Amino acid sequence: MAKRVPLPVEVITEILLKLSVKTLLRCKCVCKSWLSLISDPHFAISHFQLAASPRLLFIARLGSETLSIDFHACLDDDSASSQQPDFLCPRSYPEIRGSCRGFLFLDFYRDFYIWNPSTRVHKRIHLSPLTIASHSYFNANNRTFSLLHGLGYDVSTDDYMIVVGSYKYNYTNPSVYSSIDLEIFSLRANEWEQIEFDSDLPYRNIASPQGGRRVGSFLNGSIHWLVYNYETKSNVIIAYDLKEMTLSEIALPDDFNSGHSLRIYDLMVFGGLISVWIVKSSKIKIWVMQEYAAHSSWTKTLDFSFYPAPGFSPVCFTNRGDIVGPVADGGLAKLNDKGQLQEYHSYGGRCFMRSEMAVYTESLLSLPDDTGQA
Repeated sequence: MAKRVPLPVEVITEILLKLSVKTLLRCKCVCKSWLSLISDPHFAISHFQLAASPRLLFIARLGSETLSIDFHACLDDDSASSQQPDFLCPRSYPEIRGSCRGFLFLDFYRDFYIWNPSTRVHKRIHLSPLTIASHSYFNANNRTFSLLHGLGYDVSTDDYMIVVGSYKYNYTNPSVYSSIDLEIFSLRANEWEQIEFDSDLPYRNIASPQGGRRVGSFLNGSIHWLVYNYETKSNVIIAYDLKEMTLSEIALPDDFNSGHSLRIYDLMVFGGLISVWIVKSSKIKIWVMQEYAAHSSWTKTLDFSFYPAPGFSPVCFTNRGDIVGPVADGGLAKLNDKGQLQEYHSYGGRCFMRSEMAVYTESLLSLPDDTGQA
């Protein structure tokens, strides 16, 4: 009988790093050494850096099911898996406010949650007094509205941060704008902090596909939003740097702000690049910034009419360059770079246009100081 020779730890590690999160969670039960290895934070970081392609997660607004979909594969039920936020009440409908390093930022009534759908680790975060005011339906003439939401990660402090921007709306004089107030929640410090700036922030949101609240996109240590500057009367990207605690502007393509009435638009970050898009009727335009914060690097990559996919709005790109997003009749569509419909799937008739969606990468990462609950 041949003698079994144990594999070196380095070889075992390399093999495990190539497995999915779902498989690795099962592998924890194989033996104590594997449990220790897979639970090591350094292993989780290495696995995330080598992680497979991102997935698309949506929370159905007309039902209780939450699905995670491999949008690089075929849009069928075989590529979808259930990822239920089971720490919430049954038939709850939280809103997705951001995504970062495998974690999703959920807004549910009077609480925020940070949730890793892959490991089910989550943390409950109570709203700040200012944010609670934005959730109130009774606030006389000056109601506070949450305008900006985002989740980011500061590598210098190994800290996840929630950013919320709010403003007051004056019902008696709607033409008078108030500036935006920014608040930061540090998961490591476990507290809210209001950020003070030297000048008012003259930003407003219009035509948001999220129904009035912009969801931030995290890239290069900053959270980005596409907003309207009511002083310059033009759209612009603003970026909040989590480490430096500064806010800066990134100008949009020169032809973005012209000739686009009655449209919806937003930005998305994919493949380490910022993209902005406009949809009007059945026509879509997409620009990509090839070099971060370099205005001259804006490139219009797509400009076409699409049919038969009415009401389409892009969410992400596939590895092949196709575009995936919801359509008006309640499903997901995949279009090629010429606007031709490649795939469509309804996932049982769920209404995607009334669902919450976010792109995330599966990860084993945990929250600072193990503050998350499984």
